[in-house]
Amino acid sequence: MRWSNLHLRGVGAALGDIVAVNDLESGRTLRASTSQRGVSIARNSTGMDLAVRAGRNALASVAMTTTGPLPVPDLHFHAAIWRGSRGIDFWSRAAYVRSRLGLPAGRGIASELNAMSNSLVGGIDISARVLAGSPDLDTVLLTGGETFGPPAFDHLTADHGIAYGDGGSALILGRHPGYARILATSSYTDPTLEQLHRGNHRFLPAGSTELGIERVRERKRQYTDAVGAASVARRNHDGVRAVMNEALGDAGLNLGQLRWVLLPHYGRHLLDTQCLQPLGITADLTLCHAGNQWGHIGPNDQIIGLTHLLTRGAVAPGDHVALLGIGIGMTWTAAILRIDTVPPGLNTLAPVLRWPWRTPEHEPAHARR
Repeated sequence: MRWSNLHLRGVGAALGDIVAVNDLESGRTLRASTSQRGVSIARNSTGMDLAVRAGRNALASVAMTTTGPLPVPDLHFHAAIWRGSRGIDFWSRAAYVRSRLGLPAGRGIASELNAMSNSLVGGIDISARVLAGSPDLDTVLLTGGETFGPPAFDHLTADHGIAYGDGGSALILGRHPGYARILATSSYTDPTLEQLHRGNHRFLPAGSTELGIERVRERKRQYTDAVGAASVARRNHDGVRAVMNEALGDAGLNLGQLRWVLLPHYGRHLLDTQCLQPLGITADLTLCHAGNQWGHIGPNDQIIGLTHLLTRGAVAPGDHVALLGIGIGMTWTAAILRIDTVPPGLNTLAPVLRWPWRTPEHEPAHARR
């Protein structure tokens, strides 16, 4: 869908400490199989607190392009994919984040959004459609926050070919110009892949809570042993191509006009097979050289990457950026942005975000200015 009046007004991110994988147990094996150099680990923060940090950065960024009072979001969607990032049961994470941001009571709703790792890019699509049909609404806040960790979810070994990191992100969308215009979005769902992350496991009885180590590897193996890895790859290819083709077409662009394509921070093999090959692009259009320092931070990868580009001056007015979200279940969303402004003061937020070792020899040539 093409959008005529949807803008990115604020963006923010938060990371933990960047720890070299060689300093972690099983790190050497992981680096050999994924090219992962480090992961973000927040040892003393919850996922919600990382979302609050990111939200504060996003609100601060709005102030750099806005005169007058900051907007109070009419809608707030919060995302977290793992039970360890969700605090406690029977409680509102979205309300906690909104409260800690100092946002007052008012009209609208604070709710959780769960399209797994597609929650925030997918949230852009959902927010666009809500705003388009709701002239009484003006501003949407999207936040996410994840903290993984042993013993239940080891950052390096819980999944095949993916290192998981801790972090948070935030987006503020609205009808008034800011950093970028959202030109188009597209989403696609293939529920035949639901069992990829369920495997042969039975549902838990009512009133019980899942305990122990997450068995992501086991569930995936059970499903791929039954249907074949090629079947999964084909359906993922279809989803990736469907959303990117539609979003680019609605935006009146082609892949060659994109300066950046922001993808999930998978290990290098999965990035190649699940994203680069279906899109027909090379890694130098992506932030793989930064993602391999942060890890996969659930739905936050693309938003953290966008914050990185803006605060580092790696985009300029007129540049086009694509965000591709992929969530287990499975869903895919593409969002196409055109950068409108990059105020000089935005780089003052970069130290707050704790960007790690990214040096010129570790980034694509077209990112260096």
